[in-house]
Amino acid sequence: MASDVEPSPEVDWRACVTVREDRELAEELRRRLPPEGAPRDVAVTDLVALRRAYWSRVAPVPVSPARAERLAVGRSLHRRIGSALAAFGPLEVRFRRDGIVGRIDLLADRPVEVKSSATLVPPDGLVTGRPDQVEQVVAYAVLAGAEGGRLLTVALDGSAISGVQAVDIAAVDPSAARSEIAERAAKLREAWRLRRTDGLPRCRWFGRGCEFQTAGVCDCTGVEAEPASALLPANLTVTERPDLSESLGHRLRSTNAVPGRILRFRDLLYLRRAYFDRRAATVPPDEAPMRDPATPADLYERVRAAIESGPLGEAAELPTRADEPEEGVPGFRSAPWIERVTRAWDPPSAETIVERYPQYAVELGFRCVATGTDRACLFVGWDRATSAGDLIRTFELRFDPATTMARLWRERLRALDRALTTERPERLPACPSWMASSCPYAAVCGCAPESGRSQR
Repeated sequence: MASDVEPSPEVDWRACVTVREDRELAEELRRRLPPEGAPRDVAVTDLVALRRAYWSRVAPVPVSPARAERLAVGRSLHRRIGSALAAFGPLEVRFRRDGIVGRIDLLADRPVEVKSSATLVPPDGLVTGRPDQVEQVVAYAVLAGAEGGRLLTVALDGSAISGVQAVDIAAVDPSAARSEIAERAAKLREAWRLRRTDGLPRCRWFGRGCEFQTAGVCDCTGVEAEPASALLPANLTVTERPDLSESLGHRLRSTNAVPGRILRFRDLLYLRRAYFDRRAATVPPDEAPMRDPATPADLYERVRAAIESGPLGEAAELPTRADEPEEGVPGFRSAPWIERVTRAWDPPSAETIVERYPQYAVELGFRCVATGTDRACLFVGWDRATSAGDLIRTFELRFDPATTMARLWRERLRALDRALTTERPERLPACPSWMASSCPYAAVCGCAPESGRSQR
């Protein structure tokens, strides 16, 4: 019987990996590194709704089942959009400018922001009907140095696309817009520092289903002042693009994202955790530790800022060939990358990466499989560095033959499927012991006492 068959030994992947330290790139990133004690960057999406941004960090509320369902639909739509629009330019372009961080959905002839909605608003009603979306497009255009941006709205009937609308939005006074962006960021940082919202303008979401208002967290009254916005000047031009609405709509409707068996690359790294996630009614979200937004950026955030502070388009999501996972693949100069920070006493080196941090090599190998590449970047911040020259180590990993990692992917998927069919998770490899303290299944999976130590 299938339950009596022992799993086959895992393919030996280490022989296909070569690691080279890129000292020149490390030096380039160190020059971009924000100084120690620098404030955290503020996201463009925070600037269009300052009060929501404040409460989301100070007093976040649990995600409701209805919102969780909408987020799931959004992830599926994201895959379809990525597949349909990848030919028009880089996707999910990450950038940082003057303490502001943004992520442009598509960088075509101009920055393109993609939104989904149950309905479409006439172009001449967008400024009043969806001002936050228009402001976001204008902010991206200004920060990217473009003459204007584009808003692409996808109307959904359930999960089906019922309409597509493309409009071009022309920013008119970059100087005034930049000043307002900087002023909003300063107000939000000050509110976080003082733990007070009285200096923030009225939220446009008041009375429109705001989760913070519903939960009784927000102190908005609805009478707070809403000053004029330099991002929405009276002479702002919004131009409908029916040609793009038709062509992009056709591409979106003809592209189907096939639901995969795995959601994240982590599922292929830690099979036993993936087993229990699949068996659970709801998968616990990956929640990063909530940091005080008023405290300075830590090394992880500073390294991330250095990676994303280069020329526009240098850090962008890579199109994937695989139907799974739903998780995107960030790219740096067209190569998959991951960033990690270590507190090890000795700095990482090209000779020790694979043995000390095998999970990094395997994850990057799988990301290469998904994107059809054979080269990846690993950025490691060394938290115990005593000099600025040791803060960042950068490594290039090459996989030859790349098919070895594809075989490993298939073998791990088969092992997971076999465990789900036989309900025998103990046949799956144990997760590293450092995962036990935050694992929601630690009491039932049984792997924590047996697993060996591993660096994060």
